Amino acid sequence: MRHYTIVIVFLLLGAGMVSCRKYVEEVPIQGQRVLVYTEDYRALMNNRDQQESAFGSAPLVSCDDVEFRAQEIQDNIKGNTVQTATYTWRKPVYTDLMQDNDWNSLYAGMYTYNVVIDGVMDSKGGDQLLKQTILAEALMQRAFTYFSLANLYGKQYDAATAETDPAVPVLLKAALFVDLKRATVKQVYEQVLKDITAAIPMLPLKQDINFRPNKASAYALLAKVYLNMRDFTNAAAFADSTMALSSTLYDYNLAVAGSTYFFPSQFNDKQILLRKVPRGMYSAPQLSQAILDLLGTKDLRYQLFVKTGTSFYPSFTGLGFWSREKYSGAPDKPAVGLSVNETWLIKAECLARAGKTDEAVGMLNTLRKFRFLPADYADLTAATAAEALQLVVEERRREFFGTGLRWFDQRRLNKDPQLAKTVTRSFNGNTYTLAPNSSGYVFPLANILITQNPEMEQNP
Repeated sequence: MRHYTIVIVFLLLGAGMVSCRKYVEEVPIQGQRVLVYTEDYRALMNNRDQQESAFGSAPLVSCDDVEFRAQEIQDNIKGNTVQTATYTWRKPVYTDLMQDNDWNSLYAGMYTYNVVIDGVMDSKGGDQLLKQTILAEALMQRAFTYFSLANLYGKQYDAATAETDPAVPVLLKAALFVDLKRATVKQVYEQVLKDITAAIPMLPLKQDINFRPNKASAYALLAKVYLNMRDFTNAAAFADSTMALSSTLYDYNLAVAGSTYFFPSQFNDKQILLRKVPRGMYSAPQLSQAILDLLGTKDLRYQLFVKTGTSFYPSFTGLGFWSREKYSGAPDKPAVGLSVNETWLIKAECLARAGKTDEAVGMLNTLRKFRFLPADYADLTAATAAEALQLVVEERRREFFGTGLRWFDQRRLNKDPQLAKTVTRSFNGNTYTLAPNSSGYVFPLANILITQNPEMEQNP
């Protein structure tokens, strides 16, 4: 029996025990506990902790938004082998019997989604519409999870190599005895597209809470997937489909009232199409000088989300990322799911790549007016499509700094020679370099996975 699937079973059962009602019944003949009613499956998909969980702190610590120049931070993480390896792009990250909690968490969710997909349509007591909605939610959550896994543990999608580049095992049944051979990047992306496409007709236009997918979030995920595949025509089309249903951008001026700042919970932020938050965050993310220079001090994103190192623990010399939950009072870590503002920037990028310079810059300026006080705002301009594309890339970095999403942009932008960059950082007296398209952009699998599942190959 594969070790990680044992973990998944216990996590699944644990989730059920803390849900609002007991979702299993005893089967007298075999003594097995099985799901029976539609509301049992609804309870599984109501597990917020599981549905909202995305990646952990690795993308943030690895990306070039963060730079631990302060000696206080370096001293703090020296004894943490995982954080040290992640920050310096060294391998292995997980040694000996260490578990990769990101992997375990994402595949635990996958087990739940497969249980729901397999059984909800044959469950008792619910009407057809409710069953289809729950099925569609599980398909969308599975798609988002596989997309995340492929971009954590597989190479960036490249049409020339995707058919052979290893990604992650694709498990479509809630089974304990499975072959864990890694599917290719192309196979994972194909499954993601298949799941989203199957979900869309059954998804409602609106949901009562935004950790449940709706049609707009499905189109947003399609736009993001196609952007990563460099299919900019489809990415633009599905961005349009998203914004036809939901196009509200939050005005950051509303968060500023004199010297008092307020920022809404993600549950009340109309930009959020599908709420996802990091599974864990590093407590003192010191920001790189590059992102600070790009922001400038008049940008409301700087004023809201940059604080001196004395505000963090451990305290450090410099400036760090101040996340949104500090304002909202809700358990809001950074928003890393699907959003109107990211879809907006996907469309702007596609316009720039299509040579539609003025339209691309126009979309940027519409968004930026919500990110500055009126007295501090000035329109951007671009003379060429290449300049417009550079402006879009910079705006994405400003909009999502501190979230870890920059890591995934670095990966995909390395496929553009004019946007690829080499990153260097110093740690404990040594200098480390991350070259474009290097193996450092692919997180390794935990050694214990390879040991217990020899059909799985390790990343370089």
